[in-house]
Amino acid sequence: MSKLSASQRVDLITAAKRYSSRYEGSPAEELIVGRGLGELAGKLGLGFVSEPVVGHERYRDHLAIPYLRPAGGQFAVATLRFRRIGTLVSEGASNLDEFEDSLSGAKYLSLPGHSPLMYNTQALLTHLPYIALCEGELDAATAELAGVPAVGLPGVSSWRDHFGPAFAGFETVFVIGDGDQAGRQFTQKMCERLPNAKPIDLGDGYDVNSFTQQYGYAAFRGRLGL
Repeated sequence: MSKLSASQRVDLITAAKRYSSRYEGSPAEELIVGRGLGELAGKLGLGFVSEPVVGHERYRDHLAIPYLRPAGGQFAVATLRFRRIGTLVSEGASNLDEFEDSLSGAKYLSLPGHSPLMYNTQALLTHLPYIALCEGELDAATAELAGVPAVGLPGVSSWRDHFGPAFAGFETVFVIGDGDQAGRQFTQKMCERLPNAKPIDLGDGYDVNSFTQQYGYAAFRGRLGL
């Protein structure tokens, strides 16, 4: 992973603070509230890129997702990821997923030169004997709201072998990919890498967020056997 200079670390913190300050009343807030995650926005430092810092122009009008380190300080923001936000009315789509599936291009964008990281590493500090490994940041946040400590990875290609020891102390790692071909590949690959992994399939077309929105947190925990 490329090392960041002190000025680059400060720039990440400055950018995250700017985007967080633009969150309230923005399309990003509408998206997050619609996903049932509104109460976590402040804790997660979520933001909206209405006025990009220099070099972030391509992320304008995206949801900003900072990868926060528990220790804070000058290393508080490890990286930023950006999620595209759709406009339903103009496209005539009946829901956000339908709109986004109809668009070309990547739904998520990462900062160039930044190696993949695990999201919500604070969850690794839990004293519980289990943790969830989810496909994506918003699914990890949703699992946290359900009372399940969770970290997120943006896809199977984001795994790095040095992530493995972080899960060694848990009795069970619930691996939860999306209910599609790519998501099930994610689950399979993670289970091959983690000896304490337990695959969880929420059903065709469901991820953690959509499953809990339809069936509730108790049903999600039930799927995990909790």
